[in-house]
Amino acid sequence: MDSVLKTSEQFIGRATPAPCAETSSLLAKMYAAGCADLGKMTPQDARDWLSRLVREEALDDPPALAAVENTTIPANGTALNVRFYRPRPVAGGPLPLLVFFHAGGYVLGDLETLDSFCRMMAHHAECIVMSVEYRRGPEHRFPVALEDSYAATLWAWENASSIGVDAARIAVGGDSSGGTLAISTSYLAQQRGKPAICHQFLWYPGVGSAGPSESIEKYSKGYFLEQDLLVWSMKNYLNSPEDRLDPRVQPLLISDLSRMPPTFLMTAGFDARRDDNAIFAQRLLDSGVPVVFECVECTIHGFLFLLKSISVARDAVLRSAAHARDVFSSLSSQLNRPRF
Repeated sequence: MDSVLKTSEQFIGRATPAPCAETSSLLAKMYAAGCADLGKMTPQDARDWLSRLVREEALDDPPALAAVENTTIPANGTALNVRFYRPRPVAGGPLPLLVFFHAGGYVLGDLETLDSFCRMMAHHAECIVMSVEYRRGPEHRFPVALEDSYAATLWAWENASSIGVDAARIAVGGDSSGGTLAISTSYLAQQRGKPAICHQFLWYPGVGSAGPSESIEKYSKGYFLEQDLLVWSMKNYLNSPEDRLDPRVQPLLISDLSRMPPTFLMTAGFDARRDDNAIFAQRLLDSGVPVVFECVECTIHGFLFLLKSISVARDAVLRSAAHARDVFSSLSSQLNRPRF
């Protein structure tokens, strides 16, 4: 059973004795295809490898949407590619928005990487999803990806009415490094006074390390997110080792988390980041931030873009979407409540 904790109890991530059969089968296929060598490839070769995996793992029959729109938005003197996923008409006024940042260690990934996931979220959460193709390293190093993510969120907030969005219900979210970008976008929004972010949705984000842990010891090799790949990603993204001490890179170093938006954090049992994810969720909760934490115990890091092969990953997206729908619905009810 997945561990889901929503109280003041200590958040703990656990793993089943072995990955589920579907995860184990896919892991074998990924390693046979050279997964262990990702951290030795050129950035372009690694991008091509991930793109092949993403194409193979795309859902054959994703949910039907009202529209999927590719466009560009202005940000930091350039034009960023974004993709809008619009659900079929929902009763009421403007829709909530999830500004989403894809995984890829700041080096890999693009708008296709989480396409199936974004389609599921838009449909089942009854929200618009705006997926952002931020600029990647090594061509664009820290903090370019973060500033692009922040600029895209600010643009959505400032242009909410023209894109059919309720400005009071804009959330940020992302998986892996995209989750880090979501956290750090919320952090910048606090520092700069805008935009207003109502919630953050995080899936196995990079939060830094609180020190040695069981998950790091057990799952840093053989479970997709290899330690060598993490080192390679940071080498291709950061300007110098000193950047690792920046709280925008390691959110566990943020001194005051009390102003963070309410948070949903989902991690994986066989993920080296699992225990640090639980620690970050606990620190948020201890700082007074409402938190929902879940560990999908029988699968691996990256499960959001492995939806075709792993049924528990599809189920996890459905639970994520149900929570997002409830969050957005609750906010709508609060905004529309009569005042006397």
